[in-house]
Amino acid sequence: MNYYKASKKIILGIDIFTITISFVLVYLLRFRNLLESSRSTELTSMYVVFFVVTSALYAVIFMSRGKPVLERQSYKEIWFDVTRQQFFLMSFYVLLFFMLRMTFIIDRVVVSLFFGGSVILDGVGRYLYHKYCVWRTYRSRIPLADKDRNSRNIRQLIDVTDNTVDVRKLENTDVQHVYIIGSKSIGQYGGFESFVMNLLKGQENNKNIKYHVTCKKNGNGYMDVSRLRGASMINEDEFIYYNAHCCLIDINEKLGSGQALDYDIKAFKWVCDHIEKNHVLHPIVYILASRIGLFEGKYVRKVHKADGKIFQNPDGHENWRSRWKLMIRWYWKLSEKMMVKNADLVICDSKNIESYIRDEYASYHPDTVWIPYGSIVIKSTLSDNDPKYLNWLANHNLRDGHFYISVGRFVPENNFEIMIREFMSSNTDKDFAIITTEYPKLMSELQQKLHFERDRRIKFVGAVYDQELLTKIRVNAYGYLHGHSVGGTNPSLLEALGTTKLNLLLDVGFNREVAEDGALYWNESKGSLASLINQTDKMKPEEIRDTGEKAKQRIRDEYRWEDICEKYEKIFALQN
Repeated sequence: MNYYKASKKIILGIDIFTITISFVLVYLLRFRNLLESSRSTELTSMYVVFFVVTSALYAVIFMSRGKPVLERQSYKEIWFDVTRQQFFLMSFYVLLFFMLRMTFIIDRVVVSLFFGGSVILDGVGRYLYHKYCVWRTYRSRIPLADKDRNSRNIRQLIDVTDNTVDVRKLENTDVQHVYIIGSKSIGQYGGFESFVMNLLKGQENNKNIKYHVTCKKNGNGYMDVSRLRGASMINEDEFIYYNAHCCLIDINEKLGSGQALDYDIKAFKWVCDHIEKNHVLHPIVYILASRIGLFEGKYVRKVHKADGKIFQNPDGHENWRSRWKLMIRWYWKLSEKMMVKNADLVICDSKNIESYIRDEYASYHPDTVWIPYGSIVIKSTLSDNDPKYLNWLANHNLRDGHFYISVGRFVPENNFEIMIREFMSSNTDKDFAIITTEYPKLMSELQQKLHFERDRRIKFVGAVYDQELLTKIRVNAYGYLHGHSVGGTNPSLLEALGTTKLNLLLDVGFNREVAEDGALYWNESKGSLASLINQTDKMKPEEIRDTGEKAKQRIRDEYRWEDICEKYEKIFALQN
């Protein structure tokens, strides 16, 4: 959203005006008896001079600070800022009175009246100015293509079926620089990494957009450039991939789980330095995930100084994940809040996440748009008799086509406990192959609870990093169980819809919005999944085939990478 920016001079004027009014009222109420004394002129002059000097000092300090963000603040933040500011100002007054040995003209009543009056008047003034900025923001948004405000939602503007926006008409002689932060690598780790890889591939021939992508040089999930087909090194810290300029960020590996924060902050700093050194105008900085909302303020200001925009992708409900301790969840929530506040546009990969952002942070009036992850409908390149596939089956004592699978991180919010317990309660003669990373602590807890080692159908088969083999496993599996309960559009679900015939999903909004009628659903209640497994075991081949085709059609209709890339191209082009 192009906000009507609050003027620093007007905010300062409001501050000085309200402080002056408070000063005059306090003086008249508390020191009216001085007007009749012989020292009235002397004391009044000293008090006025003192007030003018300190107010001037305040004005100098205020004007030397960065741009105000009153138009982006919530009402609570406005009152908090005013209270904090007046507290420090009053403390400064009191300290000077003591230093000048003038305590006879200041007491608790004076301090209370002055502080209370200043907070109330200044708070009301800033609040009204904030309302004015919000009003000007929406009044100044000129409709495109003669559409009214309700019809010019960004989602409509980027819909590939909507012809009201022609990218060629939006082309500019200037190249639009787009910086992407938050992806650990390109195509070598997870959902964001896969997104970046496919985005760059899809925009290879776009001469109007220049991508700059940061990657981890070391640490967990680092970018191994030697494994990235088509990449060419510029130097030890930079490489080119599909015409994108990529930079490797060196992080402190001793920080453990704090590596992610260290990486994102250093990446943002590199972006700002690159923008400044190369005099890049109107850049777009796209931040993936909301890890550094508390630390990005000064970098956001630098981007705005270059007439740039901040795009943010909040990912999923990270603060809902049970693996995080209470303080970390609190941090994620606060970071998410600051992320929304700092963003010019919030890009959500899930409609449910978009609704949550708009409702939860309505006071910030966030501009949002839904652009999901992409996927493809793919057939396996391996035959049923391929040694790679047959060896995998033999190693885990599995029969071709007679096993269910689940793919995902072994964490509580993916509900492996429910899936294992329900599978053990079902009557199926098929196996359950769990393709996941190791998590010894959770594994031990589930063993003690469920004793799943006694059921030969439950098989932990480890992670599968060979994409050809993983695709073959998905295609030949009888069904796929998906228990993810937190987050937005999950990449493993999209891959399952594009390959596996039967998909049995936990019935939450994130999953249902993706699959719709292309999957079967279960809930967390006892017996729900077990009953569904028994039911799917009795399905006829044509029923299974029809369900699988509906799932694949969902991918073709909503999640094709070509369409996703075109939507991003339009979003970036609209900013010029």
